[in-house]
Amino acid sequence: MDPYASALTHWDEFDRTGDTARLVLAVELLRTAYGDAGTDEDRYRRGHDLGRALERLFAQTYDLAPLRESIDLLRGGLRAGSTGDGRAYSLARSLQNYAVMTDDLVALDESIALMREVSACPEVAQDQRAQVLSALSTALQDRYELATDTDALAESVTVGRASLVLTPEDHPRRGPHLAHLGLALRMTYESTGDPVALAEAVEVGRAAVHAIDDDVPSKDIEVGTLSLALRVVYEAYGDPAALDESIYLLRGALARLPETHGRQAPHHSNLSLALWTRYERTGDLAVLEKAVEAARTAVARTDPTSSDHRLYSNNLGLALLALHEREPLSNALDESIGHFRAILDGTDESRTFFHQAASNLAMALRERSLRRGVAADLRDAMAAGELADRAAAETHVDRQRHLSLLGTLHQDGYHRDAVPAGLDRAVALFRAALDVTPPDHADHALFQLNLGTALVERWRAGPAADDGGLAAARAVLHEAAGASTAPPRIRVAAARTAGDASAEAQDWPGAVRSYAIAVAQLPRVAPGHLDLADRGRELGRFLGLASDAAAAAFQCDDPEAALQLLEDGRGLLLGGILDDVPLLAALRRREPELADAFVWTRHRLDRTGPQPVGTPRPHDLETDDRHAAGTAWDRLIARIRAVPGFEDFLRPTPVAELIDATGATDAAPVIVLNTSRLRCDAVVIRAGAVVHVPLPLLEHRAVREQAAALRRAVVAVTDRPEGAGTAAERRFGETFDAVCRWLFRAVVAPVLAVSGPVDRVHWLPTGPLTSLPLHAAGEHDPGDFLERAVSSYTATLRGLLSPAPAEGTRLERVLIVSGEDDLPAAEREADFLEGILGTAHQVVRPETATVRAVTDALPDCSTAHIALHGYSDPGNPLSGCLELVDGDLDVPTIARLRLTALRLAYLSACETATPDDDWADEPVHLAAAFRAAGCQHVIATLWPAEDSGAAKVAADFYADGIPGDPAAAINRAQRRRRAAAPAAPLSWGPFEHWGVRG
Repeated sequence: MDPYASALTHWDEFDRTGDTARLVLAVELLRTAYGDAGTDEDRYRRGHDLGRALERLFAQTYDLAPLRESIDLLRGGLRAGSTGDGRAYSLARSLQNYAVMTDDLVALDESIALMREVSACPEVAQDQRAQVLSALSTALQDRYELATDTDALAESVTVGRASLVLTPEDHPRRGPHLAHLGLALRMTYESTGDPVALAEAVEVGRAAVHAIDDDVPSKDIEVGTLSLALRVVYEAYGDPAALDESIYLLRGALARLPETHGRQAPHHSNLSLALWTRYERTGDLAVLEKAVEAARTAVARTDPTSSDHRLYSNNLGLALLALHEREPLSNALDESIGHFRAILDGTDESRTFFHQAASNLAMALRERSLRRGVAADLRDAMAAGELADRAAAETHVDRQRHLSLLGTLHQDGYHRDAVPAGLDRAVALFRAALDVTPPDHADHALFQLNLGTALVERWRAGPAADDGGLAAARAVLHEAAGASTAPPRIRVAAARTAGDASAEAQDWPGAVRSYAIAVAQLPRVAPGHLDLADRGRELGRFLGLASDAAAAAFQCDDPEAALQLLEDGRGLLLGGILDDVPLLAALRRREPELADAFVWTRHRLDRTGPQPVGTPRPHDLETDDRHAAGTAWDRLIARIRAVPGFEDFLRPTPVAELIDATGATDAAPVIVLNTSRLRCDAVVIRAGAVVHVPLPLLEHRAVREQAAALRRAVVAVTDRPEGAGTAAERRFGETFDAVCRWLFRAVVAPVLAVSGPVDRVHWLPTGPLTSLPLHAAGEHDPGDFLERAVSSYTATLRGLLSPAPAEGTRLERVLIVSGEDDLPAAEREADFLEGILGTAHQVVRPETATVRAVTDALPDCSTAHIALHGYSDPGNPLSGCLELVDGDLDVPTIARLRLTALRLAYLSACETATPDDDWADEPVHLAAAFRAAGCQHVIATLWPAEDSGAAKVAADFYADGIPGDPAAAINRAQRRRRAAAPAAPLSWGPFEHWGVRG
């Protein structure tokens, strides 16, 4: 076949299939045909076709070599008066692409001039003129981006509309022409803040996608264009659905293309930005990791000399800056700064994204100045922030962010230098940012939080007549807290800041109101579709909030309100896992279809947590699926609450109902201990009464010091060198005695003075008190609390409520899991138990103690005795686990097991009830996990128990068989071991009972 004809055949096949190999072959055949041309006319025509094919090849590969060849070929063959034959337009397109890749404004202006000339040529047919006008619209958009030429942007909208007038509804080019107009409208919004332009951009973008058949290979362009507009909608109005759709569309655009296609890079970069945006709202680490991955892919696939490389590096820098927050010891921050500096060094200030890169550099340098205390970084950050503000047009939608960032930098300067002018400047900049931000903008609440925080600081520094002082600060903070479109963490931070300021001003009713707003929003900070670690991290931002709120309520003499705030603001991670059990049964009787939907949707959310062996791990599940499941969950709960009688489905239980359900008596009260920097208090819940007991001898700072001292003593024993055991154990005993005496004076004695003698107590400590052995408070003689009463622990009042046992469960089955070879006493412990148990039992020995074996056996048992290694990571309490032969049985896995038939779990392992200082409001140790799963009684340890000592405690615990009262049994066992070894609290002191009464 003739090379020219064959080339056209391959080109047609490329147009039909998008197969780049076909286009490459067409180019090679056209080269041959061009060289073989026998006449000038053939050479002219074939040269034009080759130039067009080379430009198309660039569009597939983003390789500049064929583009340069295309320009040389098309420019060299231009004839006088040939404007209407298509060659000038083809040259214009190649010049436009080259200009965009190289920031060559001269080439772009030549392209625009050629397109104007072609569009005005009377010889050009209507459909060709429409195509040229649409391309001219995109070239004018490029001029706006290269030179911040707002006149060119305005003209691009006009020209784009004119193109559509000339394009019939059923024309195959109508979709691309609509997409080009959509781009111009989205840029118009970004340049002017015009919401009408953004709304039309989305409308036109949707029409473009619908106008193109799915089998068109280039449809990813229109899909990507719509996704960009939707992401901007989220940024403008905080609509999560728009962001979710944007991410979904971008993934679809990538799926349409071969891995080696040139447009993979821009789609990956845009996906990275959208995922980073989602992370900023949700704190989902898996999303952030995917954002970094997508950004690196985009940068790696782009010519380092191109302007696209700098644009994609900007998105990579953003993702790395966020990653640094999660991994502060990595080099992500320095890498991020390197990217931003390189962008500014290689980009003209007139480029539209220059101000964005400058602002991002300012944020990164500020972060480094805060982390490392380098004054030069703050100065450089200020310079970069001012550069960003100067480079951005007055009407650009990013300008308010630049102003707010500058305000934050001046506030940092005030913290460093204590010069009031810096704080005054910060306040002025925050106000300026708000002045140019619409009230319904997603960032409006953030700017209000920034202003409110600065006003509080200025109020602390002294009266300021011009801003209304504290009243003005609280007003703007409350507005931010009530902003429905703001990220929940912003709303909680605003309300908490207002509460802190009110407390500082001794306005306790005002503090309670503000804190209550913050506490009510806490569940939304950590929604169920996030990984448990991410949820814990988000809640960790507000450590102590519930305790401060309760302290303010105590100042108002309202202990019931204090208890409600503690219940609503603590134990949110694991505490609600089984809250739905009795409610679901009632729902199934009333609305079985909704109950089925509830179970199915909850299962989708549960899949996001750690799974049993053989099921996908969280990182194998698409993050989009998890966020979609979270949205579906919110909608489903709203539907359930619309059913009469279910208006409060899964809402917090009123504390009055919880108090009645505890079964507390005068002789067996529940004692809630609240520690806060504001004040410390106890509440004694007993038969028909709630008694508030102030604890003036208890200070939050002192509690932390005592907990730290005990922890250091434990570490000294567990990490002791060979031969140093006796001295370390003696020092531990001395520290333990001192801590217990202090606990009795500061906590137990004042409570007993009000409550009178008690037989047993359920302790509900908060904050660092969760790390201390309240059960052993006092002098270690017959007068201490271990002798006076039986102690139990609970994280919340609702934790004292147990779901009904599962139907059909064998209630007398015992599971014994023994430890490894390095725990000989644990093995003997298992043998001893097997010998004394008269009920049906199953023994899992070390060699068969797999995760699946244990998780399969636990739900069918009434008692589980687990004697093996336990592990607790202070930096990541969710990794706390029982070490089995093939892996770890960790906290999240246990918490999701549904162990409502398990009456007793005896965890004869290390650190099974050890709290973490940074997660003190969210007990996530192994004992809490078993309780969350439905187990009624758990025996666990506050610190590592020595192997032989732990075995002796267990023998005493089971001396009369499986105890009917586990709390009393562990108390009796501890007293026996103390009598035998009074100077060895390391072995008998750590055991605690967690669970319900009896």
